[in-house]
Amino acid sequence: MKRILLILCVAGLTLALNAQNTDSEMQTKLDEAKAKLVDFDTEHMIDSLDQEKLPKLVSGGVLAGANMSNFIITRNNKPMSSYMRIGAEFGGFIDFRITKHFSIQPQVLFTAQQNYFAATDTANTLWSFGAEIPVYFLGRFGNMEKGYVQFGGGIFTHFTFASNIRDKFKNWDDPTTVKPSTDPHDYSRLYSLHDNHFGVCVTVGYEFSFGMQINAAYKISFSDIASFYNEMKGTETADALIYPQCVSLNLAYRWR
Repeated sequence: MKRILLILCVAGLTLALNAQNTDSEMQTKLDEAKAKLVDFDTEHMIDSLDQEKLPKLVSGGVLAGANMSNFIITRNNKPMSSYMRIGAEFGGFIDFRITKHFSIQPQVLFTAQQNYFAATDTANTLWSFGAEIPVYFLGRFGNMEKGYVQFGGGIFTHFTFASNIRDKFKNWDDPTTVKPSTDPHDYSRLYSLHDNHFGVCVTVGYEFSFGMQINAAYKISFSDIASFYNEMKGTETADALIYPQCVSLNLAYRWR
């Protein structure tokens, strides 16, 4: 009987010790899990703080600067050339931040452009005042709190409100505005330049911590803006292809 009691006591003590060890192991695992949760919460809190330092999901600003523009002339069968002249632009933008390093930014710019255009029998400084709507897809890299580089590309369209382009060249609605020529190859004056066009654009810039930006941009049109007319044949021709291009430098400010 004493042996049975002794065996039962030893067995009970062993079970108690095992239970205590099990509880200790479980407590250790619980402590480790709590530590991981604390670490996760800390990292999550830091991420949240970093997110707060980024520009808002939707922000906007203003910009102003200078530009230089001219025409790229290809397939030039008649002597034509175009030289850049300085102009100005101003407007605003809205920025839609998609991720920390990517955003979509449409702009509305009011722009005054001019270039010196020379052809066979005429040379004039051509000017225009209108609006451009570029849409940029931007990448951003750097410290979002201290400042970062941004660059990207997109598409744009240009609308002209006023210009002297149509005043200087042939208006096809009134053929009597050009003196008839007896030379079937002499139709150098018989052309017009269109005001509106569209194309692609690229930009690169830097934004400082207080929201000020300095940006450079380049735009080239896909639109051939010239119409030629062979008076002897009564048909339009393709004497040359003329595409507007523009480079600009501006300062901008974004409200964060």
